[in-house]
Amino acid sequence: MSNCHRCGDESHVFGFSMFNTQMICMPCVDEERAHPDFKRARDEEYAHVSRGNLNFEGIGLPEDLSKKYQETNTTCH
Repeated sequence: MSNCHRCGDESHVFGFSMFNTQMICMPCVDEERAHPDFKRARDEEYAHVSRGNLNFEGIGLPEDLSKKYQETNTTCH
């Protein structure tokens, strides 16, 4: 078992963030998918990968999510 890079909770199942390079638990994936900036992040990822950039670091974690996880004293990259 490992810890979510975003919320710090332990989990056996992770997904990759579209906003940055974090491996996040499924509740964080669901929260991310519901965020208004998710479509833009997904589209940017697709555009970069289509041009051959397989190491795109994302558009960055939106300020509201970053602030939320900083306030809960978890690691937020």
